[in-house]
Amino acid sequence: MQFDKPGLLSYSFMENGMVTEMEKMILKKDCGKIEPEISTRILTVGPEYHNHKGGIGAVIELYSRNFETFNFVSTYNGGSVVSKAIRFSRGIFKLFFTLLSKRDIKIIHIHGASYGSFHRKYFVFLIGKYLFKKKIIYHVHGGGFKDFYEKNNPFTKRMVRFFFRKADLVICVSNSWIEYFRMNFKTKKIMVLPNMVDFPEIHKNIREPETITFLFLGLVCESKGIFDLIRVIGEKKDKYSGKIKLLIGGNGETDKLNDLINKYQIGDIVEFLGWVSKVKKTDVLNTADVYILPSYAEGSPISILEAMTYGMAIISTKVGGIPELVKENQNGILIEPGNSEQIEKALDFMIYNPVIIKKFGAVSETMAQQYLPDSVLGKLVHVYQSLLSKI
Repeated sequence: MQFDKPGLLSYSFMENGMVTEMEKMILKKDCGKIEPEISTRILTVGPEYHNHKGGIGAVIELYSRNFETFNFVSTYNGGSVVSKAIRFSRGIFKLFFTLLSKRDIKIIHIHGASYGSFHRKYFVFLIGKYLFKKKIIYHVHGGGFKDFYEKNNPFTKRMVRFFFRKADLVICVSNSWIEYFRMNFKTKKIMVLPNMVDFPEIHKNIREPETITFLFLGLVCESKGIFDLIRVIGEKKDKYSGKIKLLIGGNGETDKLNDLINKYQIGDIVEFLGWVSKVKKTDVLNTADVYILPSYAEGSPISILEAMTYGMAIISTKVGGIPELVKENQNGILIEPGNSEQIEKALDFMIYNPVIIKKFGAVSETMAQQYLPDSVLGKLVHVYQSLLSKI
């Protein structure tokens, strides 16, 4: 381990994807899980991952399946204000109980984002760091952190800076975010750790040869750009009818989505699937040709990574860590957020270049290998080892 810049944690394995022999030993040989030697000493804190409906939950679910022992405290599970408060209170109680009863725990790995997530995790950080003297990893997800910090009040900004300064390690999900954090916050150590995505379950689905199937998965809201996409299709429905199919899976502003579909009378082109469960998600990922996410703000979207493992071409925006996943004219097309003309041109390109869709998809599949558990788990072990060696 060496430091090439103040506060920047540099590992050679992060550059070449190599996992050391020691790390291989700590990964359980028969199933690739992190053995109790490491896993019993880690407490993961984040949103509920069972039946999750978000990217952080997806990451934590994969962690849970790849730790031989998985210590976990949930601080959030959606719902009303009252249910959120109850869940958080129970989470804090469980945090105290877990740290008091499981003395082997040395590191608290906090997965968080912005707004309410930040404030909940700040309490966890204070309790873990100053009451129980544990090492703290702050793993920052989501694409809204810049706006959250820069548009907030001075008191909250001080809280953010304090959290970043006192955490033993800050993890971000892309190079673009590490640059932002390094420019705005002082950290003891900071590094990029790629999001982990599950192995694909490939099977052959019957496809309509004359139709290009596009797929959107995620929160249905203005900031994800899905309404921009619907408006483009609606205004050009005569051009797209019979040539494309757009599948939408997710939750959020579903009434607004259905209203727009009805307004433009594009029910033959756009199909809203509702929330897509794991089995159904596998089916639609096998069915679609192109994944599209015209979002206004992102970190390193799990949905894009999942689509890449299934060999899909990608259309997305030049925000957050997306340009590190989507390479222009290699595995997809990058557009500006909210640019209807560029959305239309990207759709048209895919329609009239089906052979290139397959080429883009093959590149996506190759690029996605570095985000699969076999690659990311070794890096995660190295992170934990490095902190544990300081205790």
